Amino acid sequence: MEEIPVKPKMHVFVCINDRSHIPGNTTPSCSPRIKEEDVKELKLWLRTQGNNDIFCTKTKCLGFCNKESSVICIWPQGKFIKVQDKEEIKKAILQEL
Repeated sequence: MEEIPVKPKMHVFVCINDRSHIPGNTTPSCSPRIKEEDVKELKLWLRTQGNNDIFCTKTKCLGFCNKESSVICIWPQGKFIKVQDKEEIKKAILQEL
């Protein structure tokens, strides 16, 4: 085991979980509001803003499923935030800088 010596300023986890393909499912999902393509665009946006020390990672369920929004988690702040789209994710990131 070897530690990787990287310490990001911030790490944003974006739920893209989609349960729509599960027959009879009634639990809401973060996708289709936020998709894998949105996470790719967010990563590009971070780089063009010069924020190479902010990581953005797509993930599955973060455990706060709801009908109103998608969910992101921002570390090291430990905040879970409801968002509607990638523009709200950008806003949340900028507020934490």
